[in-house]
Amino acid sequence: MKIVLFYDSMKVNGIVRTLLTLSEELSLKADVELALLRCGGEFLSMLPDAVNVKVLDCTSQPLALISPFSKLARYFREARPDVVLSFNRYNNCLAACAKLLYRFPFRLIVSERNSFGTQIMEDSKFRQWSRIARSRLLYRQAELCICVSHGAADELVDLGVIGREKIRVIYNPVTPKMAEQIKEPIAHSWLENQSPPVIMSVSRLDYQKRLDILIRAFARLRHDMQINARLMIIGDGQKRRSLESLVQELGIERDVCFTGYILNPYPYMTRAAIVALTSREEGFPNVLAEALACGANVISTDCKSGPSEILDGGKYGRLVPVGDAEAFAAAMRDTLAAPLPSETLKSRAAYFSVERSVNDYYDAILGSLNHQKGANAS
Repeated sequence: MKIVLFYDSMKVNGIVRTLLTLSEELSLKADVELALLRCGGEFLSMLPDAVNVKVLDCTSQPLALISPFSKLARYFREARPDVVLSFNRYNNCLAACAKLLYRFPFRLIVSERNSFGTQIMEDSKFRQWSRIARSRLLYRQAELCICVSHGAADELVDLGVIGREKIRVIYNPVTPKMAEQIKEPIAHSWLENQSPPVIMSVSRLDYQKRLDILIRAFARLRHDMQINARLMIIGDGQKRRSLESLVQELGIERDVCFTGYILNPYPYMTRAAIVALTSREEGFPNVLAEALACGANVISTDCKSGPSEILDGGKYGRLVPVGDAEAFAAAMRDTLAAPLPSETLKSRAAYFSVERSVNDYYDAILGSLNHQKGANAS
Protein backbone atom coordinates (compact mmCIF):
# COMPACT_ATOMS: atom_id res chain seq x y z
CA MET A 1 0.00 0.00 0.00
CA LYS A 2 1.36 3.39 -1.01
CA ILE A 3 0.26 6.43 0.98
CA VAL A 4 1.00 9.98 -0.17
CA LEU A 5 0.84 12.76 2.41
CA PHE A 6 0.14 16.00 0.54
CA TYR A 7 0.96 19.46 1.89
CA ASP A 8 2.57 22.87 1.07
CA SER A 9 6.05 22.82 2.59
CA MET A 10 7.81 22.02 5.84
CA LYS A 11 7.68 25.57 7.23
CA VAL A 12 6.98 25.49 10.93
CA ASN A 13 3.39 25.25 12.15
CA GLY A 14 1.20 22.79 14.03
CA ILE A 15 0.26 20.86 10.89
CA VAL A 16 3.90 20.21 10.04
CA ARG A 17 4.61 18.89 13.53
CA THR A 18 1.72 16.44 13.06
CA LEU A 19 3.02 15.55 9.58
CA LEU A 20 6.41 14.67 11.03
CA THR A 21 4.87 12.31 13.55
CA LEU A 22 2.43 10.69 11.12
CA SER A 23 4.98 10.21 8.36
CA GLU A 24 7.43 8.52 10.72
CA GLU A 25 4.87 6.23 12.36
CA LEU A 26 2.91 5.34 9.20
CA SER A 27 6.17 4.49 7.42
CA LEU A 28 6.43 1.51 9.80
CA LYS A 29 3.16 0.16 8.39
CA ALA A 30 3.19 1.15 4.69
CA ASP A 31 5.11 2.80 1.86
CA VAL A 32 4.82 6.50 2.70
CA GLU A 33 5.75 9.40 0.44
CA LEU A 34 5.50 13.07 1.34
CA ALA A 35 4.54 15.31 -1.60
CA LEU A 36 5.24 19.01 -1.07
CA LEU A 37 4.20 21.84 -3.38
CA ARG A 38 7.29 23.86 -2.48
CA CYS A 39 10.79 23.25 -1.22
CA GLY A 40 12.13 24.44 2.10
CA GLY A 41 10.99 24.71 5.65
CA GLU A 42 12.62 24.38 9.03
CA PHE A 43 11.39 20.81 9.54
CA LEU A 44 12.46 19.31 6.20
CA SER A 45 15.71 17.98 7.65
CA MET A 46 13.83 16.31 10.51
CA LEU A 47 11.95 13.84 8.31
CA PRO A 48 12.86 10.17 8.87
CA ASP A 49 14.92 8.38 6.22
CA ALA A 50 12.10 5.89 5.62
CA VAL A 51 9.90 8.65 4.19
CA ASN A 52 10.56 9.56 0.58
CA VAL A 53 10.08 13.29 -0.11
CA LYS A 54 8.95 14.67 -3.46
CA VAL A 55 9.15 18.43 -3.89
CA LEU A 56 6.89 19.24 -6.84
CA ASP A 57 7.94 22.87 -7.20
CA CYS A 58 4.57 23.76 -8.64
CA THR A 59 1.89 26.40 -8.25
CA SER A 60 -0.99 25.99 -5.86
CA GLN A 61 -3.44 27.51 -8.37
CA PRO A 62 -6.12 24.94 -9.32
CA LEU A 63 -6.40 26.38 -12.87
CA ALA A 64 -2.86 25.14 -13.56
CA LEU A 65 -4.22 21.60 -13.46
CA ILE A 66 -5.88 22.21 -16.83
CA SER A 67 -2.48 22.51 -18.48
CA PRO A 68 -1.11 19.32 -20.07
CA PHE A 69 2.18 20.21 -18.36
CA SER A 70 0.71 20.29 -14.84
CA LYS A 71 3.41 19.07 -12.45
CA LEU A 72 0.86 17.99 -9.85
CA ALA A 73 -1.15 15.91 -12.34
CA ARG A 74 2.04 14.33 -13.67
CA TYR A 75 3.14 13.48 -10.15
CA PHE A 76 -0.10 11.69 -9.27
CA ARG A 77 -0.01 9.87 -12.63
CA GLU A 78 3.53 8.61 -12.07
CA ALA A 79 3.39 7.97 -8.31
CA ARG A 80 0.18 5.92 -8.54
CA PRO A 81 -0.69 6.13 -4.84
CA ASP A 82 -3.38 3.96 -3.31
CA VAL A 83 -4.33 6.70 -0.86
CA VAL A 84 -3.70 10.45 -0.83
CA LEU A 85 -4.03 12.08 2.58
CA SER A 86 -4.09 15.86 2.14
CA PHE A 87 -3.82 18.48 4.86
CA ASN A 88 -5.58 21.86 5.08
CA ARG A 89 -8.54 23.08 3.06
CA TYR A 90 -6.64 24.64 0.16
CA ASN A 91 -4.57 21.51 -0.42
CA ASN A 92 -7.66 19.36 0.05
CA CYS A 93 -9.42 21.25 -2.75
CA LEU A 94 -6.32 21.07 -4.96
CA ALA A 95 -6.03 17.28 -4.59
CA ALA A 96 -9.77 16.92 -5.15
CA CYS A 97 -9.55 19.03 -8.33
CA ALA A 98 -6.83 16.74 -9.67
CA LYS A 99 -8.86 13.64 -8.84
CA LEU A 100 -11.98 15.08 -10.49
CA LEU A 101 -10.31 16.36 -13.67
CA TYR A 102 -8.11 13.34 -14.35
CA ARG A 103 -10.26 10.61 -12.77
CA PHE A 104 -7.34 9.36 -10.71
CA PRO A 105 -8.23 6.10 -8.94
CA PHE A 106 -6.55 6.92 -5.62
CA ARG A 107 -8.67 7.14 -2.50
CA LEU A 108 -8.69 10.71 -1.25
CA ILE A 109 -8.80 11.47 2.47
CA VAL A 110 -8.98 15.17 3.31
CA SER A 111 -7.94 16.51 6.70
CA GLU A 112 -9.76 19.59 7.99
CA ARG A 113 -7.49 21.45 10.37
CA ASN A 114 -9.42 24.54 11.39
CA SER A 115 -12.77 26.19 12.07
CA PHE A 116 -14.30 26.77 8.62
CA GLY A 117 -17.23 28.81 9.91
CA THR A 118 -15.04 31.24 11.85
CA GLN A 119 -12.59 31.62 8.96
CA ILE A 120 -15.28 32.80 6.53
CA MET A 121 -17.22 34.88 9.08
CA GLU A 122 -15.75 38.19 7.96
CA ASP A 123 -16.03 37.49 4.22
CA SER A 124 -18.71 39.09 2.09
CA LYS A 125 -21.91 37.08 1.66
CA PHE A 126 -20.97 36.24 -1.93
CA ARG A 127 -17.47 35.09 -0.95
CA GLN A 128 -18.88 32.99 1.89
CA TRP A 129 -21.30 31.34 -0.52
CA SER A 130 -18.60 30.71 -3.14
CA ARG A 131 -16.17 29.17 -0.64
CA ILE A 132 -18.85 26.90 0.78
CA ALA A 133 -20.08 25.89 -2.70
CA ARG A 134 -16.54 25.11 -3.87
CA SER A 135 -15.83 23.02 -0.79
CA ARG A 136 -19.14 21.14 -1.16
CA LEU A 137 -18.31 20.24 -4.77
CA LEU A 138 -14.72 19.21 -4.18
CA TYR A 139 -15.12 17.40 -0.87
CA ARG A 140 -17.49 15.02 -2.65
CA GLN A 141 -14.37 13.58 -4.30
CA ALA A 142 -13.11 12.45 -0.88
CA GLU A 143 -13.92 9.08 0.59
CA LEU A 144 -13.39 10.44 4.07
CA CYS A 145 -12.81 13.72 5.91
CA ILE A 146 -10.69 13.64 9.05
CA CYS A 147 -11.37 16.53 11.43
CA VAL A 148 -9.07 17.41 14.30
CA SER A 149 -11.94 18.22 16.67
CA HIS A 150 -15.66 17.65 17.04
CA GLY A 151 -16.21 21.39 16.80
CA ALA A 152 -14.56 21.52 13.37
CA ALA A 153 -16.60 18.49 12.27
CA ASP A 154 -19.88 20.03 13.42
CA GLU A 155 -19.21 23.20 11.43
CA LEU A 156 -18.62 21.27 8.19
CA VAL A 157 -21.87 19.37 8.69
CA ASP A 158 -23.85 22.50 9.60
CA LEU A 159 -22.56 24.27 6.48
CA GLY A 160 -23.48 21.29 4.32
CA VAL A 161 -19.89 20.80 3.12
CA ILE A 162 -19.88 17.07 3.83
CA GLY A 163 -22.15 14.49 5.45
CA ARG A 164 -21.63 13.26 8.98
CA GLU A 165 -21.23 9.69 7.72
CA LYS A 166 -18.01 10.65 5.89
CA ILE A 167 -16.36 12.34 8.87
CA ARG A 168 -13.99 10.93 11.46
CA VAL A 169 -12.59 12.95 14.34
CA ILE A 170 -8.94 12.20 15.15
CA TYR A 171 -7.07 14.41 17.60
CA ASN A 172 -3.51 15.47 16.84
CA PRO A 173 -0.85 13.56 18.77
CA VAL A 174 1.66 15.02 21.17
CA THR A 175 5.11 14.48 19.68
CA PRO A 176 6.71 11.23 20.92
CA LYS A 177 10.11 12.94 21.16
CA MET A 178 8.97 15.48 23.73
CA ALA A 179 10.41 13.55 26.67
CA GLU A 180 13.88 13.91 25.14
CA GLN A 181 13.42 17.44 23.84
CA ILE A 182 12.31 18.75 27.25
CA LYS A 183 15.76 17.91 28.63
CA GLU A 184 17.63 20.17 26.21
CA PRO A 185 19.32 23.16 27.88
CA ILE A 186 18.02 26.69 27.55
CA ALA A 187 19.65 30.03 28.22
CA HIS A 188 17.30 32.69 29.47
CA SER A 189 17.65 34.48 32.80
CA TRP A 190 13.88 34.80 33.26
CA LEU A 191 13.51 31.02 33.46
CA GLU A 192 16.48 30.21 35.70
CA ASN A 193 14.65 30.55 39.02
CA GLN A 194 11.10 31.07 37.67
CA SER A 195 10.60 34.15 39.83
CA PRO A 196 8.75 36.30 38.96
CA PRO A 197 6.50 33.74 37.24
CA VAL A 198 6.61 33.70 33.44
CA ILE A 199 3.45 33.65 31.34
CA MET A 200 4.24 32.26 27.91
CA SER A 201 2.78 32.26 24.43
CA VAL A 202 4.05 29.86 21.75
CA SER A 203 2.45 30.65 18.39
CA ARG A 204 2.62 32.47 15.10
CA LEU A 205 2.32 36.22 15.46
CA ASP A 206 -0.67 36.73 13.18
CA TYR A 207 -4.26 37.94 13.41
CA GLN A 208 -5.73 34.51 14.13
CA LYS A 209 -3.77 34.22 17.38
CA ARG A 210 -4.89 37.64 18.70
CA LEU A 211 -1.81 38.21 20.82
CA ASP A 212 -2.91 41.82 21.24
CA ILE A 213 -5.53 40.46 23.65
CA LEU A 214 -2.85 38.63 25.63
CA ILE A 215 -0.68 41.74 25.82
CA ARG A 216 -3.59 43.92 26.99
CA ALA A 217 -4.57 41.26 29.55
CA PHE A 218 -1.00 41.12 30.82
CA ALA A 219 -0.92 44.92 31.15
CA ARG A 220 -4.03 44.70 33.33
CA LEU A 221 -2.40 41.97 35.40
CA ARG A 222 0.69 44.12 36.01
CA HIS A 223 -0.81 47.60 36.37
CA ASP A 224 -4.39 47.15 37.59
CA MET A 225 -3.94 43.98 39.65
CA GLN A 226 -0.37 44.79 40.73
CA ILE A 227 0.82 41.22 40.19
CA ASN A 228 4.53 40.74 39.54
CA ALA A 229 4.94 38.54 36.46
CA ARG A 230 6.61 38.47 33.05
CA LEU A 231 5.36 37.68 29.56
CA MET A 232 7.47 35.71 27.08
CA ILE A 233 6.25 35.52 23.48
CA ILE A 234 7.86 32.69 21.48
CA GLY A 235 7.27 32.80 17.74
CA ASP A 236 7.39 35.13 14.80
CA GLY A 237 5.08 36.51 12.15
CA GLN A 238 3.67 39.51 10.34
CA LYS A 239 2.19 41.09 13.49
CA ARG A 240 5.43 41.26 15.45
CA ARG A 241 6.13 44.96 14.89
CA SER A 242 2.61 46.05 15.77
CA LEU A 243 2.67 43.87 18.88
CA GLU A 244 6.00 45.35 19.97
CA SER A 245 4.52 48.82 19.46
CA LEU A 246 1.53 47.87 21.62
CA VAL A 247 3.85 46.70 24.40
CA GLN A 248 5.60 50.08 24.36
CA GLU A 249 2.30 51.95 24.23
CA LEU A 250 1.11 50.12 27.35
CA GLY A 251 4.39 50.74 29.17
CA ILE A 252 5.21 47.10 29.89
CA GLU A 253 8.33 46.67 27.73
CA ARG A 254 10.49 45.78 30.77
CA ASP A 255 8.26 42.79 31.51
CA VAL A 256 7.69 41.47 27.97
CA CYS A 257 10.18 39.52 25.87
CA PHE A 258 9.86 38.58 22.18
CA THR A 259 12.21 35.64 21.59
CA GLY A 260 11.46 35.01 17.93
CA TYR A 261 11.02 31.49 16.59
CA ILE A 262 12.47 28.64 18.68
CA LEU A 263 12.66 25.18 17.09
CA ASN A 264 12.26 23.35 20.40
CA PRO A 265 10.04 25.35 22.78
CA TYR A 266 9.34 22.48 25.18
CA PRO A 267 12.14 23.16 27.72
CA TYR A 268 10.79 26.70 27.94
CA MET A 269 7.20 25.52 28.40
CA THR A 270 8.15 23.25 31.31
CA ARG A 271 9.38 26.35 33.17
CA ALA A 272 6.34 28.51 32.38
CA ALA A 273 3.87 29.34 35.12
CA ILE A 274 1.16 29.60 32.44
CA VAL A 275 1.00 28.85 28.72
CA ALA A 276 -1.61 31.16 27.20
CA LEU A 277 -3.62 30.95 23.99
CA THR A 278 -5.79 33.90 22.88
CA SER A 279 -6.86 32.69 19.40
CA ARG A 280 -10.05 33.82 17.70
CA GLU A 281 -10.28 30.43 15.96
CA GLU A 282 -8.60 27.04 16.13
CA GLY A 283 -9.07 23.50 14.92
CA PHE A 284 -6.95 21.61 17.40
CA PRO A 285 -4.35 23.89 19.04
CA ASN A 286 -1.40 21.55 19.51
CA VAL A 287 0.25 23.96 21.92
CA LEU A 288 -2.39 23.28 24.59
CA ALA A 289 -1.87 19.52 24.54
CA GLU A 290 1.90 20.02 24.43
CA ALA A 291 1.77 22.42 27.38
CA LEU A 292 -0.19 19.87 29.39
CA ALA A 293 2.42 17.24 28.52
CA CYS A 294 5.07 19.64 29.85
CA GLY A 295 3.10 19.94 33.10
CA ALA A 296 2.34 23.62 32.47
CA ASN A 297 -0.91 25.29 33.50
CA VAL A 298 -2.84 26.65 30.54
CA ILE A 299 -5.43 29.32 29.83
CA SER A 300 -7.24 29.53 26.50
CA THR A 301 -9.96 31.41 24.75
CA ASP A 302 -13.05 29.26 24.34
CA CYS A 303 -13.11 29.52 20.55
CA LYS A 304 -15.45 27.32 18.56
CA SER A 305 -13.40 24.17 18.25
CA GLY A 306 -10.45 22.57 19.98
CA PRO A 307 -9.63 24.21 23.33
CA SER A 308 -12.71 23.06 25.24
CA GLU A 309 -12.23 19.50 23.99
CA ILE A 310 -8.56 19.44 24.98
CA LEU A 311 -9.23 20.96 28.41
CA ASP A 312 -12.36 18.86 28.99
CA GLY A 313 -14.66 21.86 29.33
CA GLY A 314 -12.25 23.73 31.63
CA LYS A 315 -11.33 20.87 33.95
CA TYR A 316 -7.65 21.05 32.95
CA GLY A 317 -7.31 24.78 32.33
CA ARG A 318 -9.39 27.94 32.38
CA LEU A 319 -11.47 28.91 29.33
CA VAL A 320 -12.15 32.57 28.60
CA PRO A 321 -14.51 34.25 26.08
CA VAL A 322 -12.81 35.23 22.81
CA GLY A 323 -11.57 38.83 22.77
CA ASP A 324 -12.11 39.51 26.50
CA ALA A 325 -8.81 40.90 27.85
CA GLU A 326 -10.28 41.64 31.28
CA ALA A 327 -11.52 38.07 31.75
CA PHE A 328 -8.17 36.73 30.53
CA ALA A 329 -6.32 38.86 33.07
CA ALA A 330 -8.57 37.54 35.84
CA ALA A 331 -7.92 33.96 34.67
CA MET A 332 -4.15 34.55 34.80
CA ARG A 333 -4.44 36.02 38.30
CA ASP A 334 -6.51 33.06 39.53
CA THR A 335 -4.24 30.46 37.91
CA LEU A 336 -1.12 32.01 39.44
CA ALA A 337 -2.83 31.92 42.83
CA ALA A 338 -4.11 28.32 42.52
CA PRO A 339 -2.30 26.31 39.82
CA LEU A 340 -3.28 22.74 38.98
CA PRO A 341 -0.76 20.00 39.85
CA SER A 342 1.57 19.18 36.96
CA GLU A 343 0.89 15.44 37.27
CA THR A 344 -2.83 16.07 36.78
CA LEU A 345 -2.08 18.02 33.62
CA LYS A 346 0.30 15.36 32.28
CA SER A 347 -2.31 12.67 32.84
CA ARG A 348 -4.69 14.57 30.55
CA ALA A 349 -2.00 14.95 27.87
CA ALA A 350 -1.59 11.16 27.80
CA TYR A 351 -5.01 10.99 26.13
CA PHE A 352 -3.47 12.58 23.01
CA SER A 353 -0.97 9.80 22.48
CA VAL A 354 0.83 8.99 19.25
CA GLU A 355 -0.37 5.39 19.40
CA ARG A 356 -4.03 6.38 19.56
CA SER A 357 -3.76 8.96 16.77
CA VAL A 358 -1.67 6.88 14.35
CA ASN A 359 -3.84 3.80 14.83
CA ASP A 360 -6.94 5.87 14.11
CA TYR A 361 -5.37 7.30 10.94
CA TYR A 362 -4.28 3.84 9.79
CA ASP A 363 -7.75 2.41 10.42
CA ALA A 364 -9.24 5.26 8.40
CA ILE A 365 -6.83 4.57 5.52
CA LEU A 366 -7.58 0.84 5.56
CA GLY A 367 -11.29 1.57 5.78
CA SER A 368 -11.17 3.70 2.62
CA LEU A 369 -9.42 0.91 0.71
CA ASN A 370 -11.80 -1.77 1.98
CA HIS A 371 -14.73 0.40 0.93
CA GLN A 372 -13.26 0.57 -2.58
CA LYS A 373 -12.82 -3.22 -2.73
CA GLY A 374 -16.40 -3.69 -1.61
CA ALA A 375 -17.65 -1.26 -4.24
CA ASN A 376 -15.63 -3.02 -6.98
CA ALA A 377 -16.94 -6.42 -5.92
CA SER A 378 -20.54 -5.26 -6.06
